[in-house]
Amino acid sequence: ADYRWRCCFGLKTAKSDGGSKMSFNFDFNYVKNGTPIVTLSSLGIAFNRASREALHNPKRILIGYDMSAHVIGVKAANEGDTGALYEFASRVKNDWVRIGCKDFIKHLAIETGISIDKKAIQFIAEYDSELEMLIICVDEMHMKSAK
Repeated sequence: ADYRWRCCFGLKTAKSDGGSKMSFNFDFNYVKNGTPIVTLSSLGIAFNRASREALHNPKRILIGYDMSAHVIGVKAANEGDTGALYEFASRVKNDWVRIGCKDFIKHLAIETGISIDKKAIQFIAEYDSELEMLIICVDEMHMKSAK
């Protein structure tokens, strides 16, 4: 008989004979490269190496904002995409990519009540492989140094 259990990677199956069928895709550079971090500051948005790699270091990106959820979505721009495209891969400096967007940051600080326009704050980002998008939840729970 097969037995099923939940683990951090979803539903897994174990064989009653003691064997199990589990497949993982380990990235042995993940810990070294760190967690995807996005910094919001008065000047704009900055992406660390792990967040850039999650996006597969695209040439250009699109940045979206869900006002009701206070979530920023960043995705690789495809050929033919319209809207505000931001150069990305070519902008690496000191291992970060910075996108200037002062007005958006001021608006975001008002919307969220988080003083990102006064002090740079780092947020832990998550890559959604289904949406092919880096998700940045602008709330205290996702701050790198949560209060």
